[in-house]
Amino acid sequence: MSEPLFKAEAVHKSFRDPKSGASLEALGGLSLEIQEGEFVSVIGPSGSGKTTLLYLMAGFLKPDSGRLLYKGAEVDGPSPERTVIFQDYGLFPWKTAAGNVEFPLKARGLSPSARRAGARKYLSMVHLDGFEDKYPHQLSGGMKQRVGIARALACGPDAVLMDEPFAALDNITREMLQEEILRLWSGLGKTFVLITHHLDEAIFMSRRIIVMSARPGVVKESIAVDLPEPRTAEVKTHPAFTALKARLMKSLREEVEKSLAASRGPALVLDMGVIKVAEKEAL
Repeated sequence: MSEPLFKAEAVHKSFRDPKSGASLEALGGLSLEIQEGEFVSVIGPSGSGKTTLLYLMAGFLKPDSGRLLYKGAEVDGPSPERTVIFQDYGLFPWKTAAGNVEFPLKARGLSPSARRAGARKYLSMVHLDGFEDKYPHQLSGGMKQRVGIARALACGPDAVLMDEPFAALDNITREMLQEEILRLWSGLGKTFVLITHHLDEAIFMSRRIIVMSARPGVVKESIAVDLPEPRTAEVKTHPAFTALKARLMKSLREEVEKSLAASRGPALVLDMGVIKVAEKEAL
């Protein structure tokens, strides 16, 4: 097997509340590998370090100990090779859809004409032809997320990292975008990593699911998803889909029960890279 695209080696990561000084261990020696071209979902109970792992992969955070490798080298900061799609779209409200997609192309030094052509190309890939000149406030939630996807792909990344990208959308729009992402993944050959709490979503979209333990997070199990291809909505009624969902539910329930038994202390909340410590149950 070739060298993995991502490799985590005994990664530890903790956060400290600047006011109280309390420390919370998010990851407790996590190790995993993700191969080039995979579509992997990461699931786990809240507070298990899923988003922390994604931000380490993106280069927004660094491990306290252990190593997080990308193409065999330690991740030392953000890179256009590893782009992130956030839950809240992250669009510039003062820029049009095309302007938002052009932003990373401008950072790469492309000429205005090349940027415009690139924006049209990627907006067309997500079926937003004719919406190039619309501002975010003129777009639906699903359209905004399509712009975010187009902007992420415009960077020319090898890896697309997604942090609950469909959580704010209604069910129909969510399912349509799931299918859209799978179409893009199969056509582009990129590596996609999805953080989600939604089991149906993880099973439907993934070719492998990584289950995280209760905090401090480690990999509890890695499960290959063997379902008929190409994936369509009908696959959700397949017996293997139902069986895998039951297995994942049981595994997650075990971890939530451990978390409840172990602590009623501070739980970690990550919001766009800002670390907050909130007193709440570790659910």
